Amino acid sequence: MRTETTQFFTAGNRLFKFLPATLVWVWELNPYAEIRECVARAIVEAARSEGFEVEVNAVLNVLQEPPRQEFGDLALPLPRVSKDLVPICNSVASKLCSTGSPCIDRAKCVGSYLNVVLRGSYLAELLVKSLAATRGEYGVLAAKRERPLRVVVEFVSANPVHPLHIGSGRNAALGDFIARAHELSGDYVERRYYVNDLGLQVSYLLYGYLKLGRPEAPPSMKVDHFLGLVYAAASTVAELHRLRLELERASEDAESIRRRIEELAGDLLRIRSRVPDVVDRLLSLIAPGEDPEEEVRRLSQAIERGDPEVVDAHREVVSKVVAGIRDTLRRLGIEFDRWDYESDLVYSGLVDEVLRRARLSKFFTEYKGAPALDLRVLAREESIREKLSLPKSLEIPPLVIARSDGTTLYTTRDIAYTIKKFSEFSADVVYNVIAVEQTLPQAQLKLALYALGFTKEAGSLVHYAYEMVNVKGMSMSGRRGRYVTVDEILDILISKAYELSASRGVQISEELALKIARSAFKYMMLSVSPRKTLTFDLEQAVNVKSGSATYLQYTYARANSLLSKYGGEPPFEYVDKEGLVGKRRELAILLLKFPEVFVKVVRELTSEDLVTYLNRLAEVFNQWYDTDPVLSEPNTQLRNLKVILTYGTKVVLENSFKLLGLDTVERI
Repeated sequence: MRTETTQFFTAGNRLFKFLPATLVWVWELNPYAEIRECVARAIVEAARSEGFEVEVNAVLNVLQEPPRQEFGDLALPLPRVSKDLVPICNSVASKLCSTGSPCIDRAKCVGSYLNVVLRGSYLAELLVKSLAATRGEYGVLAAKRERPLRVVVEFVSANPVHPLHIGSGRNAALGDFIARAHELSGDYVERRYYVNDLGLQVSYLLYGYLKLGRPEAPPSMKVDHFLGLVYAAASTVAELHRLRLELERASEDAESIRRRIEELAGDLLRIRSRVPDVVDRLLSLIAPGEDPEEEVRRLSQAIERGDPEVVDAHREVVSKVVAGIRDTLRRLGIEFDRWDYESDLVYSGLVDEVLRRARLSKFFTEYKGAPALDLRVLAREESIREKLSLPKSLEIPPLVIARSDGTTLYTTRDIAYTIKKFSEFSADVVYNVIAVEQTLPQAQLKLALYALGFTKEAGSLVHYAYEMVNVKGMSMSGRRGRYVTVDEILDILISKAYELSASRGVQISEELALKIARSAFKYMMLSVSPRKTLTFDLEQAVNVKSGSATYLQYTYARANSLLSKYGGEPPFEYVDKEGLVGKRRELAILLLKFPEVFVKVVRELTSEDLVTYLNRLAEVFNQWYDTDPVLSEPNTQLRNLKVILTYGTKVVLENSFKLLGLDTVERI
């Protein structure tokens, strides 16, 4: 998606921003910036009248919000501008009160701070003008980029050996948020899913799938859930077989091997409780003397060689898992433009080309008997580390690019895939949304690209890292079938949505229950910084009173219902400018801040900051809504002001939902 290029021009003493069918004054795009600018200029003029010269920017750079509302709306820490301002603070405050500033109602000195209370009529006029100028695009227009970028976001990309678990769900929510942020900036965006269908994990699944005669999932189980258990059973059985052989030969450490065997046997029993036939048949079909792990390695080599018979079965089983993953993503309301297969990179020759270039590179070496790139010299150059945004303390070992048996490694294939992503979309930026545990491989990837001559791509590749997700009382392991799936979480949240609605005397459709559930899921994933570990709380996820997507959807439904009853266009022309008192005033200031918050979140990709803002907005709106009747207000101008506050809240929630990927609902 994209919009036309933004253009700026001046007319008289105003700066305008032009977009298709839109002509707005720049301050109407970001009214809170206008507020700070007005306050800063008033302070500069007042200081000047006292014989003190100070630059507007010097004031703007340190102007801040007081920690407590009773102190005022904005505060200037005078020593951070100049200590010489402190002695004349009371004089400056007096001037601000007496000169009739359009934006300042009162000013007072508290210690070394100059505290300012904004004029209510000014706030009302600015809010009305901003909403009237931008309408449903309030906040969004401020984020439009002058020169759109071409952006690739590669996310989820879970191994096709089991269903999406809750960690992949966090990846999905974050990746979708990044794509939406760039789309709302007017950028061209391509969403890509990388199907990692090479390597030992997929080969374990294929081993079990072939041993069992290409089984079908039972009617009661989703295909990716079933095949995830086949994978877990095959990998567990294979490791048990190896450990039992080790135990027979062990002269030392036999006790630790026995404990490991007992642990794996417990895992296998748990898998068997869900798919007894799968486990029993696997155990019975392994011939005496057979080495399952060796069979898995042979399958892996055959897949990479392109052995037709093996590739046919391989693509069949991978496609079944991917079909299940696609279905889960559809439930989340997340779509992709491209599905890329790792095996296709190998079959196309792109990986061979990377290996050829690597062998010709001056950084080529052997490391532990395998071909590698020694990236340590590059990593020691401070300018390169800075250009590639590499963590300062991260040690970079040589990057092995192929195994001794000739098969390639994940990072080698990722080099080829990165080049493909940049070249096919002519991308300015490529995001890899991948867990923080991949920090070293992602750093090696960037350095390898740089070493092979792809310096622009190396500098424009972004590792958007995120921490793990915990569910109380569970440790997760895909190889052992221990994980909480996205489908399971959605099913629980759907049940809770039905319970919530029934408790309120409302019957909801399946579609609405899913919208409530998936919004609750995404909200939880986006409410905490990706750099922090997230503990998923199912009870809080659909809390209608605070701190949830359900609460925000409830707030939206209330605002939307009132506006539907009001009918017609918002009454921008006939509004009581003196009516901003109490919670109305607090709500108006929050609404005026929105474009600035929105732009910051879009540029810095900090979804948690938007969630924090929305929670406060919803809290203030509902406190006001419950105590200050709108449509029954007898004063027409004051009623119009209240309608505008409701309209602003609805637009802010709508545009925030677009960015976060939440669904608007008309009732809860």
